[in-house]
Amino acid sequence: MKRVLLFMLVVSAGVAAVNSSSMKSNADLTGTTAVSQAGNAAFRDGLHLGRFDAESGRTRHLSVGRWSSDINRASFVAGYQTGYQQVDAVEPAEE
Repeated sequence: MKRVLLFMLVVSAGVAAVNSSSMKSNADLTGTTAVSQAGNAAFRDGLHLGRFDAESGRTRHLSVGRWSSDINRASFVAGYQTGYQQVDAVEPAEE
């Protein structure tokens, strides 16, 4: 259990670092990531669940237990963060 929590912290820190780095914009990052991960089932699963949670007004809940390998878990987290941020970026503009 401690290993999973540590893994989640490391992945979350990595995703946060990438998102806050010198990328041009969230739209560019999302487009690039989506294209490079288009064939990755774990990424697509995370993307779908992230969008669903954000649209439903739920807090972030990363259910990485759905995937057995560390690579797939990392892909799921990246997809979830991307999907959640896509909806967050759109909602303030609509209000």
